[in-house]
Amino acid sequence: MTDLAERILAACDRCTMAGQRDYAILCLLIGSSLKRQQVAAVSIRDFNYNQRSLQIQRRYKHQNQQNPSEIISLTLDTADALQDWLNLIHIADDISALQAPLFISLDRAKYGHRLTGTAIYGIVKRAATKAGIAEAIAPEQLRFSREKYALNQDIETQSKTIDETGETHLRSPMASKLVSKLDYENQDRTHFDTHETQISAIPYALTEFQPDILNSLLSDKRSLNTRRAYEKDLRYFFLAAYGQKPTESVIAQFLRLNRFEAIAIALRYKSDLITQGLKESTINRRLSALKSLVNFAAKLGKCEWNLNDVQTETVQTYRDTTGIKPESIRAMLLKIDRTTIKGKRDFAILRLLWDNALRRNEVVSANIGDFDGEGRSLQILGKGRGSQKSLISLSLGTSSAIQDWLSQIETQNSDRPLFQSLDPANYGHRLTGTAIYQIVDLLAKDAGIAKKMSPHRIRHSAITAALDATNGNVRKVQKLSRHKKLDTLMLYDDNRTNMQGELSNLLSDLI
Repeated sequence: MTDLAERILAACDRCTMAGQRDYAILCLLIGSSLKRQQVAAVSIRDFNYNQRSLQIQRRYKHQNQQNPSEIISLTLDTADALQDWLNLIHIADDISALQAPLFISLDRAKYGHRLTGTAIYGIVKRAATKAGIAEAIAPEQLRFSREKYALNQDIETQSKTIDETGETHLRSPMASKLVSKLDYENQDRTHFDTHETQISAIPYALTEFQPDILNSLLSDKRSLNTRRAYEKDLRYFFLAAYGQKPTESVIAQFLRLNRFEAIAIALRYKSDLITQGLKESTINRRLSALKSLVNFAAKLGKCEWNLNDVQTETVQTYRDTTGIKPESIRAMLLKIDRTTIKGKRDFAILRLLWDNALRRNEVVSANIGDFDGEGRSLQILGKGRGSQKSLISLSLGTSSAIQDWLSQIETQNSDRPLFQSLDPANYGHRLTGTAIYQIVDLLAKDAGIAKKMSPHRIRHSAITAALDATNGNVRKVQKLSRHKKLDTLMLYDDNRTNMQGELSNLLSDLI
């Protein structure tokens, strides 16, 4: 099994988010002999990188008794693998984020939901297939390889003890040597709570500077969606240019090119994207990811040129912002059966989208604790604002709709998602952006609206209606739309008034 374990671990493509996640899961199965249900049940708060420990549920429990938990020690490799995975996902500073699952699904339909034991079984099976193992390998088989396989056989391990004061003492020879160099012996050691911060056990300045360009670039992006987009777009480029995924070696090979060779490759890549018939915005996004990689490498001293001479395509933004009339929104609301729990939820979502012109991700990320029924307000994670929440006021109708929906939920914990899935397979999980898109689309079809509707189309409709109601007061409407640039709202106003059509009619009347 030693050889099989090595081959299965090596089969994980750690240049991707899925590969980093799968590698960490396999490390737990092999190095800690955990059952797949134990791995699936772990939350972010259960992992302590500084103490190299993980709180897990015990394997067996007595009937009708709650499964107790225990803390296990992790090998250095396993702890590093878990930390590498956490660095790729967005973790807010609040307690609710720490209670989120450690391993989440990356599937588009169930993105962000807790990974199931069945999914972990599939991960092991796929890794074994990639490793060229013909026989069927189950997670349970990996559990029994611990005695025969050491994950940290080439890395010096750090043994630790925790005294009654909770201070952590590192006893690794390497750690002791590093501490002595900085005269830390006579200083008090500080215990960092991993619920507040996660810091490497070895100070940054003492580690060897060998940056992983791609992972460093992705870690520099706060938004999980941005990381996913960059990872995907860079994979497209290196598959087209080098015929392989963006590993450190192939990235270094690209960065070692001279400026003219790199620009020639980038221009050929752009030409191929145009030939494929991709939209201008898609081409620009893929080029932007490549330029960001080069610029980030330049900051780390790994590249001496840039791709500024590769021009992007001209894109006309906000071409159609008209949306639909308020009467059509009213028709959609009337189609909702508010006597059902699903109807109460969908009604509250649609009221939020219309009354506050919210983006669907702003609705998805809201928790129950973000809603204040008495103050009629909601805290949202706005676009481009990182983990800083913004407070918005709610109308009486929207606030009442949300309270009506929350009255149907059994659990009112503040860290629970504000809008939850009612599907039996994902019951109680956070409602995804895709699900909200489908809710709006079905309601529009039921209301007989011919125009293809989406949550963002409702946002367009709300902003346009607000401009109509305020006679084009863009300063006031900016408080609703939360656009950073006033020029964006001017485009809405221009599309609303249709000045071009007015002048065309005027010229027509002159002849």
